[in-house]
Amino acid sequence: MRLLLGLALILPLWAAESAESQAEPAKADAERWLSGNIDLGYRWVQMSAGNFDVYRSVVNLGEGPKMLGADFRVTDDKKRAFDSLTFSMHQWGGEPYSVLRGSAVKDGVYRVTGEFRSLAYFNNLPSFANPLLARGASFSQNSYDSRRRYSSVEIEFFPGRRFVPFFGYSRDWARGRGVLPYFTEANEYPVPVALKDRTDEYRGGVRMHFDKFHLTLEQGGIQFIDAQEAGYSAFNPGNNTADLFGRAQSLSRLNQIYDVTGSGIFSRVAGTASPFRWINVFGQFLYSKPETKANYAAGATGVFLQLNTLRFFTGQQDAAAAFAKQPHPSGNIGFELRPFRRLRIVESLMTDRLHNATSALIAEAVLFPGVTTAEQQQAFLTDRLVYNYHRQELNAFFDITSRIMLRGGFRYVWGDSSYSAPRLNPFRAEERGEIEQKVGIAGVNVRWSQKASFNGEFEAASSDRMYFRTSLNDYKRMRARGRYQVKPSLMLSANLSFLDNQNPSPGLRFDLRQRSDSVSVQWLPKEGRRFSLLGDYTRSTLRSDLLYLNPAFLQPERSFYRENAHIATALLDVNLFKVGARQARVSGGGSLFVSSFSRATEYYQPFGRFTMPVHRTLEWFGEWRWYCYGQTAYRYESFRTNHIILGIRFLM
Repeated sequence: MRLLLGLALILPLWAAESAESQAEPAKADAERWLSGNIDLGYRWVQMSAGNFDVYRSVVNLGEGPKMLGADFRVTDDKKRAFDSLTFSMHQWGGEPYSVLRGSAVKDGVYRVTGEFRSLAYFNNLPSFANPLLARGASFSQNSYDSRRRYSSVEIEFFPGRRFVPFFGYSRDWARGRGVLPYFTEANEYPVPVALKDRTDEYRGGVRMHFDKFHLTLEQGGIQFIDAQEAGYSAFNPGNNTADLFGRAQSLSRLNQIYDVTGSGIFSRVAGTASPFRWINVFGQFLYSKPETKANYAAGATGVFLQLNTLRFFTGQQDAAAAFAKQPHPSGNIGFELRPFRRLRIVESLMTDRLHNATSALIAEAVLFPGVTTAEQQQAFLTDRLVYNYHRQELNAFFDITSRIMLRGGFRYVWGDSSYSAPRLNPFRAEERGEIEQKVGIAGVNVRWSQKASFNGEFEAASSDRMYFRTSLNDYKRMRARGRYQVKPSLMLSANLSFLDNQNPSPGLRFDLRQRSDSVSVQWLPKEGRRFSLLGDYTRSTLRSDLLYLNPAFLQPERSFYRENAHIATALLDVNLFKVGARQARVSGGGSLFVSSFSRATEYYQPFGRFTMPVHRTLEWFGEWRWYCYGQTAYRYESFRTNHIILGIRFLM
């Protein structure tokens, strides 16, 4: 930090002196081949009150020196190895989300693009999936602290030509730690685990561009691994601390490991064609065939209860090996027809099919007190899932006048699936699922003038069968948007959305209703030369009512959730004065979210910012931001923090 403050005092003087001492031709050369900017700063974080783990789960911005942003462009007038290079990186220095992008282009020869992203994923909310919450336990049994990274590179040869070969590679990987529960028949024990996964994708192909059609042929492969390991050695009473038959259960030692590895190939064909002026045709076909292998091994000691015999045992060994493969073809095809100048018809058909065949060998050994030989059992299981999903949609767009367009359409969704019945169902060896849904679509788009416009959409659906309990069944959905330019400096807009879903099936009776209304204003007097004002307000409501089956007692229970929320954002930007061609400005505003009923929550985020040019190539900037989060029913899930950033922007 001392180094940064020292630079803050020295650099303005150095920049001014060096600018006066350099010759004009040198400046011209620099501006010709290099341009860009870089933002360096330091963030101070003051945790005034609250839960630090909840702060990390929601915000997770850290303290220290930061590279807040950098954008550069290099050009070569002689066009030797490249024509231009671009490079950008943002939010580096321990930030939760960092991005690095770059590209190199030589016209007609190649284009290379690359990207790297780093995401810090931290989740430790005490109220999430915590069965001990009513007893005052304020730690989460499902928490994660990991760093996920993603990198990709693609190269195209002869861009802009008729044939463009391309090759690409990407890797997505993560590593971290967390807490997850270890399950036994009559209890569960939260234990620390180590997590890691990695996915590599390779692909290549060619894009073909002709006057009347475009075609892409692509072939690729994928490899992945997902692993979890838990090592635990301590007394753990688990979540069920009650005595059963005069004894309490506990876990004393655990070694658990599982890993899933897999690979697969995929092929893709995509194309568009315009054989005549009045018709466009498009389509895509994708085929993949992934295969996976899974291995699981666990050894646990302690005091456990076997429910089917009501006997206690002191040790358990589990092992499983499984294999699965999944041929998966999918595709879509459609056309856009323009039989008349005012009429446009769009038809599309999509299909997605897969079957998943699996086999597994499971072995278990249980050691009872006073017995030297463990009781062993093993089973060989096979399973198969067949899934088919299809969707057809037809839309017609008709221009009544040059300012009014009407839309009418129909969507039909259907499919079926089959899979093994649960062991709780002794009468059927197979379960079948079906989906059938019919949706009517209507819309209007009105352009009264350049100052005013309106568009709206409406859908109404009727379903006979659905795959999932919480899917949209018999629903009505509406969206409307309007805009009015009151004067050149003032624009008003409004948005409205509404969803009402019903599923009256016995034992389910799912009722979902959601509504959101928002208005916004944008005021830029004199084209924002002095100041500008942006504001937005949203009022939303959500109501969900659903019956579910309690897994402990197999009795139906009601899940009811209701939320009314206010969301607002405001931003005032004021231009103060100029230093050369640069503008000094200050900004202020913030956002808020306030909700009531089932999970009343308050979240405030006011901020202030300034930018102060001190030279043609140098600017000061600073920012203050306050984060305030709290919940009425969960007081321990709250925090308040102050953030201050001071930094320097170099312009090239």
